[in-house]
Amino acid sequence: MKNVIKSVIAFIVLSFLLSSCNLPFFRGGRAEENNPPNLTLTALFDTSMNIPPSITPALPTSVEVIQTTPAAVLPTLAVNDSSTPNPLPTNTSAPPTAEVRQRSGKLMKAAYLSTPPVMDGTYAEWVDKTYKYAIPYVVWQPSNWKNMEDLEGAFAAGWDDKYLYISVKVTDDVLAQNKSGESLYLGDSVEVMIDANLDGDFYVNYLNDDDFQFGISPGNPAKGIDPEVYLWYPSALKGSKSQVLVSSQFETSPIYRVEVGIPWSMLGVSPYNGLHLGFVVSVNDNDKPSENLQQSMISTAQHRNFLDPTTWGELMLVK
Repeated sequence: MKNVIKSVIAFIVLSFLLSSCNLPFFRGGRAEENNPPNLTLTALFDTSMNIPPSITPALPTSVEVIQTTPAAVLPTLAVNDSSTPNPLPTNTSAPPTAEVRQRSGKLMKAAYLSTPPVMDGTYAEWVDKTYKYAIPYVVWQPSNWKNMEDLEGAFAAGWDDKYLYISVKVTDDVLAQNKSGESLYLGDSVEVMIDANLDGDFYVNYLNDDDFQFGISPGNPAKGIDPEVYLWYPSALKGSKSQVLVSSQFETSPIYRVEVGIPWSMLGVSPYNGLHLGFVVSVNDNDKPSENLQQSMISTAQHRNFLDPTTWGELMLVK
């Protein structure tokens, strides 16, 4: 019996010693490396206020701010009613372009003349130094115009610091000029119209004080009528203009010529290379010497209306 009791006691003591190896004071100070803690449970029972825990590295206490270029903001496209879509904006803008304007009539040129022309009625000595233009359009009573022998014209223009020079050659099978002054247009004659301030009133379709309408008569030697320049407009300045240089020449029928020099001071213009003027040259025809008529007219401007400067052409000074 005693032996049985001793065996039981020995077994109990041995069991106690084996189980004591798992107690905290027998485990040493190093945590087990192969059995990481249960993070979910740790989070649930942690009282350190570091909630929630993270398995990612902590952010540094100072943050570097990197300056970056802001993204480009595209302009808002305007909405319009046109069926043509607006082009997409690009990174670069096209340079602005100057507006190109031109009257409905022809653009013509006048060359600078270093030597003033001889006022003898013809441009023979200076026409090769400038530009020559036909006067091709029948703009008044076309039913009265028969052919190029009935009425045809060409002109040239030049300039210097004092004058605008214009010379016109006219083919006209019948010379008929009985009038002078305000009524000279009722016979064979030339008309020159100038808009002296083209840039200032480019789109103005009525006459004003910088628009000039000159009538030029070749005269009529058989009737003792001298060449003449008459200004109809501006009306405040109307009258015969002796300060305008004028001469004429009659060749074997059917040709006559006129040559004029209009002072820039009369036009209120300081000439320079590249200056644009409103400009038109026209020729009146009368084939009935016994009557005073404006039977037809040819012009450099196809849609000439003497009351509407926008229907005239342009003259550019070149040097």
